[in-house]
Amino acid sequence: MKSVMDNRFENFELLIREAGGVSKLAQRCGYEKAAYLYQVRAKTVRPNGQQLQIGDRMAAKLEKGMGKPGGWMDFDHNGDATHGTAAAKPAAPVVVAEAASGINTVTLAFTGASGMPYGVRLLEVLLQAGKNVQLIYSQAAQIVAQQEMGLQLPASAAEAEAQLCERFQVSAPQLRVFGREEWFAPPASGNSVADAVVVCPASMGTVAAIANGLSENLIERAADVAIKERRPVIVVPRETPLSAIHLQNLLTLAQNGCTVLPPAAGFYTKPQSIDDMVDFVVARILDQLRIPHALVPKWGG
Repeated sequence: MKSVMDNRFENFELLIREAGGVSKLAQRCGYEKAAYLYQVRAKTVRPNGQQLQIGDRMAAKLEKGMGKPGGWMDFDHNGDATHGTAAAKPAAPVVVAEAASGINTVTLAFTGASGMPYGVRLLEVLLQAGKNVQLIYSQAAQIVAQQEMGLQLPASAAEAEAQLCERFQVSAPQLRVFGREEWFAPPASGNSVADAVVVCPASMGTVAAIANGLSENLIERAADVAIKERRPVIVVPRETPLSAIHLQNLLTLAQNGCTVLPPAAGFYTKPQSIDDMVDFVVARILDQLRIPHALVPKWGG
């Protein structure tokens, strides 16, 4: 039997989906900054060794902000409605319609550059779109994820896979996580290469390695294989300012067929939150993959 706290965390995820993201939930529920909600979602452990919980005050604040009756957070709403309360209505899917993009499996790599919310949101949207994702992340990415989002990415690929499948409510065949030294993983070979590779965010070290044909870890090897097999490779470099060395490496990637997509948010969509700015960049990545979405309005639409 699930505990009240188990129900609260599950319902927290329902509210995040209903609101359309953590930042939007924070706005609706009166939180000045979304950082605390990200930390609660990641079950961050405090310096005193205690894990962040959803207390009575927070539960009541979430219920009020999202128009739920008192006590709604304490009950299981994943099945039929119980205790006279309606289950949370999930957010509308981000996919408008299935298109013949030919992209069914994406190798997604997180590296140590700042910008982890871009990568995590892209992972979420790809899974919502029904795409298969092969995830790889560097050791530096683990540090950045914790720093920027309070997200703990385990060193064990198996643990990470279980954690992320639970977080995004998918099964293991759809989301696979591979260690950076797993040389027998599918992304390492041209005969089982994914339909596309996205490095988001991409550190300048990873950019340099890929541009110069190095394959010292599975991230670099996956990109190298995709380039030689002429599959789409999208690199999202998060660095500023850029040196001549950085620019030369990015030019080399572009000359070899890669898409260099800096995470530069557009303001003509009048973003109201950080989530909106993140979605703008993720939308541009999806556009390059020819995957339909409704993350941001189309120009002139």
